[in-house]
Amino acid sequence: MAFDVVVVGAGHAGIEAALASARMGRATVCITLRLDRIGHLPCNCSIGGPAKGHMAREVDALGGQMAVATDHAVTHIRRVGTSKGPAIQTVRAQVCKSDYPAFMQGVLGSEPNLTLIEGQAVWIETQGGRVSGIRVVRSGVAEEEILACRAVVLTTGTFLNGLCHQGKEQTVAAREGDQAVQGLSAFLADLGVRLRRFKTGTTPRVRLSSLNLDLTEVMPSEPEAGPLSFLHDTFFPRQELLPTWQTRTGPATHDILRENLADSPMFSGQIEGVGPRYCPSVEDKVVRFADKESHPIFLEQEEWDSESIYVQGFSTSMPAEVQLAALRTIPGLESVEVIRPGYAVEYDMADPLQLHPSLMSRLLPGLFLAGQLNGTSGYEEAAGQGIVAGINAARFVRDEEPRRFPRSESFIGVMIDDLTTKGVEDPYRMLTARAEHRLLLRHDNADLRLTPVGRELGTVSEARWIRFLKKQDQVARAREWLESHHITEPMNGILESRGLAPVKNRASLWLLLTRPGVDWRTVAEMAAEAGIDGAPLGDSALDRQAAEQLQIAAVYDGYLKRQEEEADLARRMEELRIPEGLDLGGLAGLSFESREKLGRARPATVGQASRIPGVRPTDIAILIGHLRASGRRAG
Repeated sequence: MAFDVVVVGAGHAGIEAALASARMGRATVCITLRLDRIGHLPCNCSIGGPAKGHMAREVDALGGQMAVATDHAVTHIRRVGTSKGPAIQTVRAQVCKSDYPAFMQGVLGSEPNLTLIEGQAVWIETQGGRVSGIRVVRSGVAEEEILACRAVVLTTGTFLNGLCHQGKEQTVAAREGDQAVQGLSAFLADLGVRLRRFKTGTTPRVRLSSLNLDLTEVMPSEPEAGPLSFLHDTFFPRQELLPTWQTRTGPATHDILRENLADSPMFSGQIEGVGPRYCPSVEDKVVRFADKESHPIFLEQEEWDSESIYVQGFSTSMPAEVQLAALRTIPGLESVEVIRPGYAVEYDMADPLQLHPSLMSRLLPGLFLAGQLNGTSGYEEAAGQGIVAGINAARFVRDEEPRRFPRSESFIGVMIDDLTTKGVEDPYRMLTARAEHRLLLRHDNADLRLTPVGRELGTVSEARWIRFLKKQDQVARAREWLESHHITEPMNGILESRGLAPVKNRASLWLLLTRPGVDWRTVAEMAAEAGIDGAPLGDSALDRQAAEQLQIAAVYDGYLKRQEEEADLARRMEELRIPEGLDLGGLAGLSFESREKLGRARPATVGQASRIPGVRPTDIAILIGHLRASGRRAG
């Protein structure tokens, strides 16, 4: 059998990679150990949150599936970052852990150009120094077969040499209920990929009926937060959205954890892998933040029809009996019953410094890596890498130039640049603070930034494109209306009746929109009172989205212009390409440290080179001079 692209794994990275490739018209196959685990949510039941919600929206804008599935499986949703500016604000949704994968399985199963295979990929075949196929053992079949292909996307998550820990118990597994794999790790090591061990963990699941929720703080859903996908005016829950509950650990909890640190595989030395800095285990928090008397705990319902509660904030690999004792010191959990204890998993990851910004391996043309394999953590980070790897694998098999995603364009671009330029020392998590142009990379404008890109690449559907053009037209017409109509001095009574300062001579409606506490609806009402007709926005979901963008554009106009200028400068640096064969390590005039770091990272552009830690600005100037001189000589 022959395909264009083979995707290994059907988690969040694999789903987006396979769908992107198939939607671009390539014959694609997705290999997974279990078809019933496609789209499985092995850790928490949430999609979104600070920076992560931005990335989910960006995947959606490119034609991806994560946000669409979230809106169909949502059980709880809240807006986050509301106390901060629009660069931070996004949504965090919880989804039903049976509905979400079922929806994804239906989408993949019905996608033209996409074939699903249940089985294990064991080795990648090469010919002429590039990918030529992949060796597979199908479920229930003893013999290996080779699937011919021109590109392979590995999205293996925690499966490569996975080892689970709970107290002193160790189990060879990628996660509960899933076997680990060894062959692909051996292939990558043989290829020269630098493999390291990382660690992640999950929390206990407890029984809802065993909780005393009267002792906790209820956090109701906020349906007004709106759907995650740009395609939808609303979401599609089975019933009324569910609440979440908040409680806290206390001194008694911390005492139990401290007394049993010797049984923690993290502190006993049993776990060798590096854990996530921004999502530490509860025992790690107790040690690292010894001055804190408590830590927040959130109780999240995993499914509509299940008693299973995810104890957010209590990731742990302590022995089961220690977990139970510590949980029972938390208000509301005094009689808690544990359905499944928490555990940690170690796995092999590949050094992302050995990847091009397209996520193709520098060591083997046609091999792409995405997701946790590259040292990241989180569903959204995986999906963002998956769609980029799928797009570039599809372009590679047609000998097309890779599509780069610059930092100034998306959080996805920030993440990929961080990975391929700086590498990782611990599991990478996206934060809004990582983006220097984050006011340009907002939740509300992901469609404006990336839907034209997806349309050009072939991943955006006709329905999405038509909706996008409608919103774009609404924003343009509304801004023109605001800028061309004015409130004059005789109309000041309209302003004063709302407690607003009067104008001198006249002020455009656009200028009024910049005032604190004034939104589109207020401006439209004042315009109507002043006899100004023709307000182009109504009260549909798309109109409300357009109004939100106009409000942000008006209030932050000066800041946006400044960041656009900075982003334009950064783009010009990205356009200064470094030839693939240039010996950066031997370039005359560079400091020893810069030669060493440039030679290791092998940046593709001057912009990327300038972001490598330890590379001096003076050395960047020398590099630019060398490239310009080479260009003149070539000319």
